[in-house]
Amino acid sequence: MTTDAPKPPPAQAPLNAADKAQRSRMIGGIVIAVVAIWFILANTHKASITFWVVTVTSPMWLTLAGTFLAGMLTSLLLTSTRAKRRKKSQR
Repeated sequence: MTTDAPKPPPAQAPLNAADKAQRSRMIGGIVIAVVAIWFILANTHKASITFWVVTVTSPMWLTLAGTFLAGMLTSLLLTSTRAKRRKKSQR
């Protein structure tokens, strides 16, 4: 009669520098997103915004959320462009 002892979980390989950098960026991004969401929720009054000639009145949270999303989109576009340029130069 044999008893099947539970097997220990496989040991995880140590993280290399790229994995550590990616984890750091992820944690930094989460912290920035949480602070931005908190800031957006704390500012609920109305604000007037002037775009060259047109003046728009909207809730401040909407303005801040739009600005945050525009910044994220800009960051993603610049990052993808840089990655494409790096890949092209490595060929």
